This record gives sequence, C-alpha cells and structure tokens, in this order.
Amino acid sequence: MLKSIFVATLFFNLLATASAVANPLALFVEQCLQYQPDLGQDKLVSFQSVEQQAVEFEKRTLALNNINDRIQYYRPFANDSLNRQGLLWCQLHLADELYALATATNTQRLIDQLLQLRPPYDQLGQRLVAIRESQWELFQKSKLHSAQASNNQALSQQQFTMQFNQPDCALTNELNADSNNTNIEIRIAKYLLKQPNEHCRKQAWLAYQIRAKDKQASALALIHRLQQQHAIAQDYDNSAQAQLSLHDLTPQLLTQFLASQTINLDIAPWNIANALRGVSNSSTIKPIATDAFLQKIFESLKALDLKFEFITVGDARVDHSKIDKTTSPSDSQQNSLSDTQLIRVWHQQRLMGEIFTYTQDEQHNPLNVDSQLIKQTVIGHQFGQYSLNFPSQLTNVKQQQKLINALSRAIVSLAQGRQFYFLTNRAQNTEAHAIATQWLAYYLEQQLNLPKLSKRHQLVAQYQQQLWVFRAKVSLAFYQYKGDFKGAQQEVWLSHNQSLSTAFEQSFGLPWTNATDAIFSYQAIANQGINHYLPLWQTALAQLIIAETPAQISPNVIFDLLVVNETHLTLNDQLERLIGLPIDPHSLIRRFKHAGTTQE
Repeated sequence: MLKSIFVATLFFNLLATASAVANPLALFVEQCLQYQPDLGQDKLVSFQSVEQQAVEFEKRTLALNNINDRIQYYRPFANDSLNRQGLLWCQLHLADELYALATATNTQRLIDQLLQLRPPYDQLGQRLVAIRESQWELFQKSKLHSAQASNNQALSQQQFTMQFNQPDCALTNELNADSNNTNIEIRIAKYLLKQPNEHCRKQAWLAYQIRAKDKQASALALIHRLQQQHAIAQDYDNSAQAQLSLHDLTPQLLTQFLASQTINLDIAPWNIANALRGVSNSSTIKPIATDAFLQKIFESLKALDLKFEFITVGDARVDHSKIDKTTSPSDSQQNSLSDTQLIRVWHQQRLMGEIFTYTQDEQHNPLNVDSQLIKQTVIGHQFGQYSLNFPSQLTNVKQQQKLINALSRAIVSLAQGRQFYFLTNRAQNTEAHAIATQWLAYYLEQQLNLPKLSKRHQLVAQYQQQLWVFRAKVSLAFYQYKGDFKGAQQEVWLSHNQSLSTAFEQSFGLPWTNATDAIFSYQAIANQGINHYLPLWQTALAQLIIAETPAQISPNVIFDLLVVNETHLTLNDQLERLIGLPIDPHSLIRRFKHAGTTQE
C-alpha cells in the first residue's frame, strides 16, 4: 500500500479508536481500515473443478464486497467531515485490496479458465476482466481520488456571499432578512424567485455556476490529465472514447443520442423559478396512510408471483432463528403493516431477501421517501437486505411515485440475486438494474392507476432532464478534449464556447456565452466522467421496452425475463426477446426517437 495512504489510514485508525464507543460509524471505519481479506489464492487450485474454484473465490471476496456496500449505506449518516473522510479512506483501502485481487497471478489464471465455461461462469470471467482493466496504478488512483475530493469539497462549500456590482440588482430587506442563512443554494434559489429583473437573475445564476472556479480549476485539470493518460495507455485516442467503448458506443453515437434527447423548453435556468410559479400544481390528493398504499402495491405484485411476509421486530433487532421458523408468506397477513419493521420478499416460494421499514414521524423535516441497499443477494451465500424509509402519510402523487420507485429498486435488487456478487450488485450491473427498476415502477403505476403529475411537476422533470442532457454534452466535450487548460492550449478549450453555447440554447432557448464554465457547476463531471449520460440511456431503453414489447408477452413473463433472469441472459438477449432486432446502438438510437422517449 502507498506510504501516504498508510499514514492516513493510521491517522483515522487512531481517531476511530478514540471515539468508537460513542460513535458506531467510527467503529465501522476502524474495522474497515483494519480489514485485510484472506483470499488464499494459492489454495484455489486445490479444488477439482473451475466451478468449485469460482464458488470458493466468491466466499473469500464476499466480505470485502459487503463492507463496500455498507460504506454506501452509512454515507448519509456521516454528518461531519471526520466521518466523511473516514468513509473515504475506508473506500480507498478496499479499492487497494480489490486492485491486489484483480491483478494477482492466480486471479488471471482463474479468469482464463472461467471464460471457457458456460453461463454464469463465463459471465463472471468477463466481469472480472472488466474490473481488472478498469483498475488504476495505486499512485495514479491516489492522485485521482484526491483531485475528486478537492473538487467536491469546493462545490459543497456554503460560505459564499452574494454581492452585486449593480445596485438595482440588490433586493430589499425582504431577502436580506435571511442573510444569516449560510446555505448558498437556498439563498440563490430565493433570489431567483424574488428578483423581477431577468438581467439580474441571469448574472446571479451565472456567478453561482462558477462560485468555486478558482478552487476547482487545478483539480479538474488534473482529473482530465489523469483520465487522458489512462486512456492513451489503453490505446485510445481520448478518455471519452475509452469509457464509451465499455458500452459499445462512440463519441459520435453519443452525440446522436443526446441530440435525440434534446427538447427546447424555451425557459432559461435563471427563469425556471418564475415559470414554475405560473404553472398549476394540482397534484395534491386526499392523504392516504402509507401502510394502506403499500398494501395496494403488494396486492398488485401478486400477479408477478411475489408475496410478502410481514414481521414485527422488537427493539429493531431481528432474531433470525425465530424468523426462519415462520410458516409461509401466505400465513403472515395476520401482522398489520403498521406494526411491521421487516418485510420478507418471496418469489414462487423462494425467499429473495428482506426489507427493513422505517416510518418517519411528523418531526422529520423534510419527510423523505428513500431506500438503500444493506446487503446484496448472492444465491447460495446470503439473502439480500434493503432499508425503506417513508412518512406515515402520503399527501401528493409525487410522494406516491417516489415510494413506488424506492420499493421497485429494493425488489429488483433482491430479485436479481445470482451466484456471484459481481454479476448481481447494482454498481457492477447498473444498466440491467436501472432498466428493470423503471419497468417495474411503470407496471405498478399502471396497476394502481396513479394520477398524472401536476403540470408543475412535469415541467420540473422536463427541466431536470434537459439540464442532464446539456451537462452530458459538456462532459463529452471535456473528455474528448486532448489538450491542457492553461497557457496557449487554454484558448483551444475556450473555442468550445460556441458549440456548448449552442447546445445550451437548444435546450433552454437562450445562449450561454461562456458555456465552457459549465464544467465548474456540477460534481458529476469529476466523479462520473463521461458516464453522466448513462441514466438518460437507461431511461430511453426502459421506455423502448415499455413501448415496443408485444402485448402477447405478459407482465409476468417480462418480470421473469427482465428482473429475475434465472437463465443468465445478457441484456442484448433480453432486448432481442422483448423488442426484437435490430438492437445495435445505432438502431436503438433511431428506435428511441420513433418510439418517443419523452412519455410521462
């Protein structure tokens, strides 16, 4: 391990030890940083078959993967910089262990053998190859993570002040009364809402986009240079080309796709608050108890051979020795959902996993709907676990939609369990997970006859999608660029202002003269790279499946094929069975456009 990482690890170990008794998160960080998997690679060859070696490999790496998932679970609870830094170093430590695993000689030997077998073993081999090829040298990876952390920290700062060169752009005491609020996001939102002068709103919005530019510039330049060097080492022309090749796309195809997703809202971002104020918000419904709404969802899911077992867990602790003796899911309706703290999910008499439920009381502000993976289903090794948080009542359609989406994510994660973690986990299986989740959410909305969102919510969704489209175009330009960002080469980058300004105008109706400044406005350009477009692509695929799957293919068949997928079909095989050929990227982009990917 790098000396610098070791020093930081030791530092956080000492801090965690001091506060572990009072802070469970600190205890987790301490245990994570001390964790070293006993992979026993030299012993794998003692097994008689490659299949047995693969199962043993899974056993010995599962703990590492579970800890990695737990980092994501704990992240929302890290409320101070020390805990956040602890989780970051924990993640880096596990990444170092994964690097050692992926590059070990015996792992390479196992991969070569797996690639010669039938599914799912060859698929595991392919996934391990992808993981190996995505690995960075430790020193380069350390620099990349440090630069990403610097960029994130600069953008997350809230201690900014709003100053105006034009006196008439400053608002009256109505806004100044809230000057003690240190959250710049809240203050800029209120300013854009209350300022009647469009010119002033535009200047404030543009200034907000580059609020941390001076602190970000060097970090973003380093991230770009590191990604470019990594791509060139893999014989690619630029990092955009390298990353897109993993999805059988090229920069040219991505440009076509983003063009197909572009719709001119004719509303600039600095005017969206005013536009929303004049649009109807009639999605308020008669409040419904969340328990009753969940019961409706569970009733609708019976047609997909899903059953739910409700278990009351005292003191938020689960005694699995008692739970496992529960008779059957059909007998568990005796417990009311309001008493439930755990829901066991069954499919055709097979237990898929558990969902822990947490009802928020009225003191929570705001009342949120959220779900989070606790432990991934891996058949033959462990049942999956998910957490689901919700308010006791749902008062509008948006809340109902969020609950459907959250529950769909949980069910898909539990149902997509396979023999190997790397073929199951959402982080390694993003496309299949996202498409299945969106299809299941759509199915539930249709079954429940959910009302349409209000025009205001629809406009918000359209605006957010176009902002995503524009930023994906910015990311593509940033990672296709092969030069530097200072000196004479800076002018070459700034020459992209015209094309990016046009892209901005295509979505929002007005130009952004210095549109290359957009690279300083969002964290995803540093953290996700070119892959910022992926949610748009996944949504388009899900909507294509919804629009073009023949009516004679029942939802039950689609669920078994798309969500459960016991026969280990690839995504292309699934698409071929559901929507037919052609399914190459160029044909899919054309089909997205004709199927209409802007449906509600």
